[in-house]
Amino acid sequence: MRPLLWSSLLVLGLSSALQASATGISPITDIKITTCQEDNCSVPGYRKVAQDLNKFSRGSFVHLHFTDLPTSAGSNVLLNPITSIAVLQGQDAEMGPDWERIEGNLNDGNHGPVLTMFVQRDPDDSPIDSVVVKYGYDSHAAIGYDRLPLDLNVGTGGQWVHLYYRKEGYRPPITHIATKACPLPRCSMDDSWTRVNRPILTGTFKRYLYLFYKSVPGERPITSLNLSLRSQQDSDEDDGAPRESIDTGVRFKDSNIYVNYRRGRLGDRKDVLDNLAVELGNNPVPYGWNLASFDHDPEEAVPNWNAQIVYRTGEKTLPKVPTFKFKDDGSFKIVQFADIHMATGPHSCYNAPSSMTCTGDINTSEMMERVLEAERPDLVVFTGDNVNGMTSNDAYSTILKYSKPVVERGIPWTIIFGNHDEEGDLSREEMMRSVQDVPFSIAERGPAGISGTGNFVLQIHRRDRRRQPRRHRHRRSGFDAQSEDSVYECDHEEELDEAMEVSDKEDGRFTLYFLDSGAYSFNLAYPGYDWIKEDQVEWFRQTSQAITSHYPKDKVPNALAFFHIPIPEYALVDDDDNDDNDNGDDDGEDALRKEENSKMVGDKVEGVSSPSYNSGMFDAIFESKDVRATTAGHDHLNDYCLDHRGIELCFGGGLGYGSYGRGSIYRRSRVFEILKNGDRVDTWKRLDDDELTIVGQQTLFEGPKVRDPSSERHGNTNSGNRNRKGERQRQIDDLLERLRQGTQIIMGGVGGGGAM
Repeated sequence: MRPLLWSSLLVLGLSSALQASATGISPITDIKITTCQEDNCSVPGYRKVAQDLNKFSRGSFVHLHFTDLPTSAGSNVLLNPITSIAVLQGQDAEMGPDWERIEGNLNDGNHGPVLTMFVQRDPDDSPIDSVVVKYGYDSHAAIGYDRLPLDLNVGTGGQWVHLYYRKEGYRPPITHIATKACPLPRCSMDDSWTRVNRPILTGTFKRYLYLFYKSVPGERPITSLNLSLRSQQDSDEDDGAPRESIDTGVRFKDSNIYVNYRRGRLGDRKDVLDNLAVELGNNPVPYGWNLASFDHDPEEAVPNWNAQIVYRTGEKTLPKVPTFKFKDDGSFKIVQFADIHMATGPHSCYNAPSSMTCTGDINTSEMMERVLEAERPDLVVFTGDNVNGMTSNDAYSTILKYSKPVVERGIPWTIIFGNHDEEGDLSREEMMRSVQDVPFSIAERGPAGISGTGNFVLQIHRRDRRRQPRRHRHRRSGFDAQSEDSVYECDHEEELDEAMEVSDKEDGRFTLYFLDSGAYSFNLAYPGYDWIKEDQVEWFRQTSQAITSHYPKDKVPNALAFFHIPIPEYALVDDDDNDDNDNGDDDGEDALRKEENSKMVGDKVEGVSSPSYNSGMFDAIFESKDVRATTAGHDHLNDYCLDHRGIELCFGGGLGYGSYGRGSIYRRSRVFEILKNGDRVDTWKRLDDDELTIVGQQTLFEGPKVRDPSSERHGNTNSGNRNRKGERQRQIDDLLERLRQGTQIIMGGVGGGGAM
């Protein structure tokens, strides 16, 4: 990668580390279209949207790529954020002079019409900060995304392909609402209407009932919305505001169901509806949104739907998250919730102790609440498989559900993704953007130009820290306690030097790295689970070097790294007592394992399910000057911390009752307490028993990192390239569990299967 591009990515990755509590919401500044004969197109510094726009149309592989860098690839030209996207048919299609044509044909190589994309950069409009592509005529994106009406595979006979985008800030007020019932999900009105993300009802004679809305300038805005079993068109209102009702045609007992709304005054901007959505389940309403309740008499029965209509009345500023600082006693506490496996509905229990009454996610939430009350952490990290994809037909709703315990307590929190999160209805991009909309979230998408979603860093500071320079491009107003106006810089090296001035003052005293370890391998040479890619490893190396190079050798801040799938070195443990792990090691490696891993605290109950390919992440950690320990999830029954070549490799231990465990083993959660302003880290686990018992208490490290030269002789054992019986069995169990859950969905066992 060219030095300028890499410097840009490095600055983006460092922004959060040098500015705790930055939002990580960066606007999209450029989009490119690539066409390849094989599915291997890439643009340096840009994130590839995985979905092929020519799906099943026998054309070339066509992909979108976007970036949030302030300059385009190979250019120093400053790019303003993209605020609008449009797609028109025809090779000679044109739009106004303030629209910019994106080079390329979205229908390249097939028999469909030429599709041309245009973007607009209006400084007075809200920027677009996320773009996703979805397949299927009934596709939907997360709440808050808008869909371009045109099928991007139009006229080809291929898969339906739709582009969704998300904008921050002001939206025009809604002035009209309509309903439409259709026999198929491909339900639409003319292009002036926007369809909500999901049908509000399925299973009627006309199977799919959708809400539509539009905004017409010069007409009175809608200010409230509710449902009822009778028309409220003629109901008396004390304030004189007119009421209108829509008969949905849906019967409940002896009445029809009506959608009722009230209009405000012409020109009103406050408390007017600007967005509508349908959320499955009975989970929390999105922050800043309202529930369209059922207006009925107390003795009157109403439909018991497994969904709810929600509406937004203007943009709401999220609560401020202060900069992370050590307490007066020099401590900072982190709670790790690993593998909670939450579902949209109530979920089921798996392998729970026979002595307990288990009701699935309710037990998982109660365990989280007990740990939070007992530990009162400064930060909570959900380390992957937070959403149980196969039982989450509304992952946005599931995110609101699992984050509720931390949000209610006002605790800052963040996530990394696991291999199951994306198996539901939302992509990593959508889930990350959804998480960022929840109060007290500090999650970041990370650099667009490297693999994965959620690669970022944070720093914890001394209490007497000086105010930092801010160079985070575009931030949600009011979220950062010290936010200022958006700043766009073109000189990346100068920006990096200015940001590092704080480190010269020994301000940042502990670093937290978060990495996306992927899901499953698509490389036939290395089947099984995915791994942290080489470009992520290089990003980590350069980010760590940039942070640590500004400190004296004996004052480099220590660091901790979080990821979901354990790196191969986690398996370098004496397995003499485990018959489920056949490594095929020779005597030399057996001796190496015993020599290096004389210190292990905790239990190894199952085979380590690490990738079959070793990308060198451990070597990068070992060679860094700051990372002393890592923690992973993924293996629910392993909860040990292993001292490997001076690096502590820890598991969080499985917490969720919605996936596999063992009846004789309590669910658990790991706690990290950083002490002495970052010089020491202790850890322990809390068990979900009556006493919330503490086990496995240990000091992971104390003092600055000192690498033992004698340990370097071992080099990279490349242990991940060996097949392991335990890993194979885990993958088989994982497949069987996914098939079982899929059967449950087909049989209607998951909360109504998306019906309202």
